[in-house]
Amino acid sequence: MSQSDEHSVRFGSRTIRFTLKQSRRKTLGISVNPDMTVTVTAPEGKDMEAIRKVVKKRAPWILRQQSSFEKTRPVVAPRQYVSGETWRYLGRQYRLKILQGKPEGVKLKSGYLTVHVRDRDDVRRIKTLTEEWYREKALNYFTVKVDFCYEKLRKYEIRRPVFRIRKMKTRWGSCTKGGVVLLNPELIKVPSHCVEYVIMHEMCHLKHHDHGTEFYGLLSRVMPDWERRKGRLDWVACEVLPLGTP
Repeated sequence: MSQSDEHSVRFGSRTIRFTLKQSRRKTLGISVNPDMTVTVTAPEGKDMEAIRKVVKKRAPWILRQQSSFEKTRPVVAPRQYVSGETWRYLGRQYRLKILQGKPEGVKLKSGYLTVHVRDRDDVRRIKTLTEEWYREKALNYFTVKVDFCYEKLRKYEIRRPVFRIRKMKTRWGSCTKGGVVLLNPELIKVPSHCVEYVIMHEMCHLKHHDHGTEFYGLLSRVMPDWERRKGRLDWVACEVLPLGTP
């Protein structure tokens, strides 16, 4: 989520990008996540060139793992904005129902995401209505979750952040150098415990800006099960953010 720890190595014609995490472990570990991103966990202070050499040596295995996950990733078709499409809200699936009539608006009820629109064939208007509805829901829900996460972080002398909604193609969120937490409105489509993980992750960056030992120590204290939550998020990511989640 913070790009400061992202690195890459070349292997033939391929580029392998990976996120580096530092810890007190004595050995270097490499994991390939279900969304095909690569995480390298290395001992604190290990030389970056030595890390790259290990990653390059393990490149054939990494590429095999990514290929395996690629075969099981669902194919995400472009939205048609027609009745019957499957849409997500807080991890649950709903069927889109387009109804012609006034007033225009969107409602979530009885397993359906129902859009009332003047013209059922006006795809652009249907898209606008649904995006506005998701954005409003995201803003309200994230406000509650930011408060929830902040209560767990308050004692660590972290100021309550300003957060903003920003559409991002491949990222759930980020934390600016100025202390602003940016959250992707698409995050409202994943399970609640995954939303909490992303917000807590970004808020921990308010105190520790990199992915070093201190950062993960704080994250583990305030959210002991963060790895389980992240694992779940990785699985649903390819349905919501098809390009992956660094």
